[in-house]
Amino acid sequence: MKHVQQNILQTNIRPLFADEALVAHTIKTGKDDKGKLTKEGHIFLIFVDATNHKPVDKIALSPLTARALYGALGDALDKLDIELKSKAAPKKAKVETDYIR
Repeated sequence: MKHVQQNILQTNIRPLFADEALVAHTIKTGKDDKGKLTKEGHIFLIFVDATNHKPVDKIALSPLTARALYGALGDALDKLDIELKSKAAPKKAKVETDYIR
């Protein structure tokens, strides 16, 4: 986790602003060697800038990663709500990250 945080700080990726998001999914079906039907699916997140109505980015996630993201987003929102309701001012900007595998 420490290496991931260090690499995030050193990256040249610029943050993009998106104030809307679309969630979509696809399901593919096929047959294996024995003729048994198999399915696979992916979740797509499409982030949109509402001022110009253009997509900023599109990300494909496996169901496993999407479920982990769902949990991490819920946890992050809970922590953010607590911090925003607090009367105390933070001493410095705080960045908290959860690594989703």
